[in-house]
Amino acid sequence: MSTDSDYDAVALVETGPNGAETVPDAAHIVLAPPAQPAEEATRVAPVEVAKPKRTRPAWAVPVAIAAVGLIASGALGYLFYSTNGKLEATRHQLAVTQLTLDGTSKQLAAANADAANKKVTADYMKLYTQDAGKARTDYGQVVACDSYATCRFAAQQDLTDLQQFQVDRQAATVPSELSASDSALGDSLSAGIAALQELISGMDGDNSAKVKDGFNKLDDAMLSMGKAEASLGNELQ
Repeated sequence: MSTDSDYDAVALVETGPNGAETVPDAAHIVLAPPAQPAEEATRVAPVEVAKPKRTRPAWAVPVAIAAVGLIASGALGYLFYSTNGKLEATRHQLAVTQLTLDGTSKQLAAANADAANKKVTADYMKLYTQDAGKARTDYGQVVACDSYATCRFAAQQDLTDLQQFQVDRQAATVPSELSASDSALGDSLSAGIAALQELISGMDGDNSAKVKDGFNKLDDAMLSMGKAEASLGNELQ
């Protein structure tokens, strides 16, 4: 009898009454399926095993912190360098601006001083021109008079104007560069005032000597005033 290779023949051994084993005939042979391999016979459902959780090395956190620190330090360093550079540029610009302002302030001060000095000079010359003009006009009237009444009136008017000229000059602010000429002008005015007082006294007392002496002194005073005016002109150039 042919047999299938997938099956194994198994003979059932029987034990007789006397304990002897008897082998059954072919009809009693039972074909049993071949034994399965151990791994197939004991196949079980697969069990998922959880993978062990990977832990971060102990040095990883400090290194990460250090890296962040280096990045932050670098960023702050650049920011400080950039800011410091801008501050230095600003300080430099401020220094340049301050120098410019100082120069401008000095120029303004000089200009103001010059303008103030020019104003003082202009004010003084205005005073001189007005008062000296009156004095010259009055002197011309004294010289041209031909009667007691006209001469007395002209002499008194000249005296009044010379006295006012002297008062105005003394009250004025005299430019330093004109101080010498102003002093000479003051002397000539004093001489002119004294001459006119003598002239008037001689006229009122009918004293011809005083009248003559007064006229001569007045001529000299007016000549001195002319020299002072010429000196003022030279100093103003």
